[in-house]
Parts: sequence; structure tokens; C-alpha cells
Amino acid sequence: MTEPSSGTTQMSAVSVRGLRMGYGSRVLLDDASFDVARGEIMVILGGSGCGKSSLMKHMIGLYQPMAGDILIDGESIVQARGEAKAALQRKMGVMYQSGALFGSLNVLENVRFPLDQFTDLSLEQKNLTARMLLEQVEMAYAEGLMPGELSGGMLKRAGIARAMALGADILMLDEPSAGLDPITAANLDRTILSLRENLGFTFVVVTHELQSIFNIADRAIMLDPVSRSIIARGKPSELRDHATDARVRQFFNRQPDAALEQAA
Repeated sequence: MTEPSSGTTQMSAVSVRGLRMGYGSRVLLDDASFDVARGEIMVILGGSGCGKSSLMKHMIGLYQPMAGDILIDGESIVQARGEAKAALQRKMGVMYQSGALFGSLNVLENVRFPLDQFTDLSLEQKNLTARMLLEQVEMAYAEGLMPGELSGGMLKRAGIARAMALGADILMLDEPSAGLDPITAANLDRTILSLRENLGFTFVVVTHELQSIFNIADRAIMLDPVSRSIIARGKPSELRDHATDARVRQFFNRQPDAALEQAA
């Protein structure tokens, strides 16, 4: 299912064009095209094994596609090499599902780590930057704690703060609400919305958590492993209420498979 270009590439933070991705001879997604507008919260959703996380990894340049292109602010991350590719990747910050903090570093040191690796700032400047980022995700009180002392929600927040450390304005979040209780997940949703409203971040969020999708997403795209395509795109509430594809309605209305119902 290809989304035709409408002249919005220059305005888009991310543009995916005719993407085919997979492993070896196995194709997970074919001829996929979509845009993520500047300042938008775009959710990538679908059932297990449909390629959501793989798509995100292609978007940040970790994997090379079989075909197609991915543009970051109008520049191809697929064609870029060396420092040019690294510069595009620094425009994007990534928070992985577990938070992926270093267990031997405290929260402040974890958030500061990208600055230690890639800048010549003084320690005082790096600590100040890290503390400002922790303040943005409501984690200033936890800077001296070790990862093992953090709750699941705190790990996610610290991971988001670290993703912002090098000045990225496109944040890629992989299953941010996974494993969180409803209140913690709702608080994290509020933080994501606040970062967009107050600092203008663009978000690409991989998730299958329905409540978070309805809370934060401006638009969503849904991947289907059978057709290896994008089978829906639009506002989550409109997809829930008006989708013509039965698979989309089933997902958004949390309906079981008919075969399972009959077996029960």
C-alpha cells in the first residue's frame, strides 16, 4: 500500500519511500511509503512479528533496506556514509524497550554518557546538560540512583533523557509503555506529550498498547505480516470507528479471532 508523494518531503522529519525490508530471502514489508511530519507523534503498530521494531531500526540507519529510501530532513540515510550518516543519526534519539541503561553508571552518568563520548564539553557543562534533560522528564530527583534501583517507568524516562542528550529533535521510542502499570504508563504518555508541546519534538513510537496509542498518537500506521504491507493509516479514533479492513477493526477494538471464539 503506497502513499503517493504529495510534495511534503521538504516539510517532513522522516520520509519513507518504497521501502522493502527483510532478512535473507524473507520480506517483512514491501513497497511501504509514509511521512512523519515535523512535530508529529506517529505510532507504528501491528501484531507480533509484523516488523515494527525492524522498521524503526531501518529508519535510524541500523539496517540497510532491500529497496527504497528513507529521508531524514530530506537527506537519504540509506545512501549516506561515514560522517554524513552519523550526522543524520544524531538528529534522532532512540529509547529501547528496556531503557538500556548501563548498570555500572548512575542515572546522571547514563544521561551524560553520549556527551562524554561525542563532545568536548567540560564535565560541569555536561552535568548541567544532563540535569536539564532529567528535569524535562521529571527525573531530577533520581540523578544519583543506579539503574537497579529504578522502577520500570523511571528506566524509560531516563532512557528518553539520554536519547535527547546530543540535541536530537526526532525521538524513536520502542514499546515505551510495555511492562508498565496503567498509572505509570499514563504518566509517561503525559511526558511524551509535554516534550512535543514544550520543546517541539517529533516522535516515532513503536507500540501495541491501545490506551497509549489513543492518548498520544496524531496518526498511526498499521503493519500486516500476511500482506507485508501497511494496511491502515490515519488517526487512531478514525481507524477504530471507520476502518473498512476487518483486521484493523479487530486490532483497535481488541477483538479475539473468530476461530478462537468458536473453539471456546
